[in-house]
Amino acid sequence: MSKTYRATGINLRRMPLGESDWLLTILTRENGLVRAVAKGARKANARIGGRTEQFVVNDLQLYRGRSLDQLTQAESITAFGGLRQELGRLTAAQYLAEGVLQSATENQPQEELFDLLMLHLGRLAGAPSRQVAARLVHGLFQLLAVGGVAPEVHFCTVSHRPIHAEAAGFSVEGGGLVALECLPQERVGYRLELPQVAALQLLASVDLTATSLEWDALWVGIERLLRRYIEFHFERPVRSAELLELCFEASAPAAGSPPIIN
Repeated sequence: MSKTYRATGINLRRMPLGESDWLLTILTRENGLVRAVAKGARKANARIGGRTEQFVVNDLQLYRGRSLDQLTQAESITAFGGLRQELGRLTAAQYLAEGVLQSATENQPQEELFDLLMLHLGRLAGAPSRQVAARLVHGLFQLLAVGGVAPEVHFCTVSHRPIHAEAAGFSVEGGGLVALECLPQERVGYRLELPQVAALQLLASVDLTATSLEWDALWVGIERLLRRYIEFHFERPVRSAELLELCFEASAPAAGSPPIIN
């Protein structure tokens, strides 16, 4: 059986390997996560060099190796050029890539995850600066939902009653919203107000409303909440977070991030 195969893939990460090669981590629709060597791609005259950049989508031909595959051919499909025009957009895209790298599997089709990442990278690439936080948070939630690990935002995780148009708590350890009557008495101050709860519930929608895209400071706070949730669930820090804080510093909520129940 031939070891050569084709796939449509988006480059999520690349690292130098030796003097002239790149080690790529690629999300493919057909085979999930693939780790492949692009030989000679770091050379100045390498024809394939630009096709190995982060967030470039290619029609790929690969040779299946024992531990690492080898990239033998790549034809570019799209590159999301808008991501590189602003540091905040690029950082947000790297944040999404981190989430995918933590949740995607190898040697299994990842069509839904691939298509969803493409959708949200496209939205980020075209987003005005004031909407980057909203687009990032929505993409994060949707990617978590595909993996079956999104926080519960419509029902109390303790009593299971619906939460609608009301303040509530959010428990990282418990996995989502907590009705106020279910909060421990000593933690009654740890709560999300109605706008924060409404924002969380909007994340389950296919897209955000035009009005909600303008809630810049609110979405920055929600990102911090989801970051705690992601770091707790995957047991590792979000490496893009430090640069993200610098990018969003001017629009961060004056009172800081929403309080969180652990």
